[in-house]
Amino acid sequence: SMLRRLQKLGIDKSDPSQLTPPERSRFARLDIDPASVTWRRVMDTNDRYLREIETGLGPEEKGRTHRTGFDITVTSEIMAILALTTSLADMRERLGAMVIGTNHQGEAITSEDLGVAGALTVLMKDAIKPNLMQTLEGTPALVHAGPFANIAHGQSSILADRIALKLVGPDGYVITESGFGADIGMEKFFDIKCRYSGLIPSVVVMVATVRALKMHGGGPRVVAGKPLASEYTDENLTLLQAGLPNMERHIKNALKYGVNVVVAVNSFARDTPAEVELVRKAALAAGAMDA
Repeated sequence: SMLRRLQKLGIDKSDPSQLTPPERSRFARLDIDPASVTWRRVMDTNDRYLREIETGLGPEEKGRTHRTGFDITVTSEIMAILALTTSLADMRERLGAMVIGTNHQGEAITSEDLGVAGALTVLMKDAIKPNLMQTLEGTPALVHAGPFANIAHGQSSILADRIALKLVGPDGYVITESGFGADIGMEKFFDIKCRYSGLIPSVVVMVATVRALKMHGGGPRVVAGKPLASEYTDENLTLLQAGLPNMERHIKNALKYGVNVVVAVNSFARDTPAEVELVRKAALAAGAMDA
């Protein structure tokens, strides 16, 4: 870490006795501006009251107060790094590049500057391994990283994809998840994850539901704990038709990446055959390869 910091500062020396007093000061004094610290704490419990907090109120902190807060773990930069990393060495480099704030000259201060990137990597050395689980149908599933594409990049890990592709062989197939819909997760998958991994998907599987499309068509609000409105429990082709442009736009967005699209209608007991068929025909008309 010390040699990396010297290199970052442009000091081409490795013998401490050769450092001039100004070089020693630059090397040893981070000069962090407390008001610039952007690094926030994380936890798995969703508590809105802890999103904004003030620290340094205890007697030992000597009045060094600071406004900060908690994020949920799956949206942290470390989670994003875990999903995009390709090896332990790659993760070590990424963790070291995380910016925690700036100094009084406006220069970025990283976890490498703090000398903690190695310790961070040790803490994460087991987390880099994907978890092997299975679906209710008994098919294997690798669960790894946090799919929250509304506030992070929202992808399952590159490592899990590579392991899965190796295990299924050249004739097998792997489905990988992008969180938070085709409008956020899918585009971040292509724009961020595919560029890092070098993997190119053969097909986009776009999941649609009759109920969601009815909501996009102007259907009544769905409130947790309240019975569904009749628009959602009874056949309503007019309302469904009004919501189809939402799915059609997502299909067109996916096709812009040059990848085939298959629409999967996640059908519920109260969906009628006519409603499912209307979605299927609209998907094909919008350019889907199949539905």
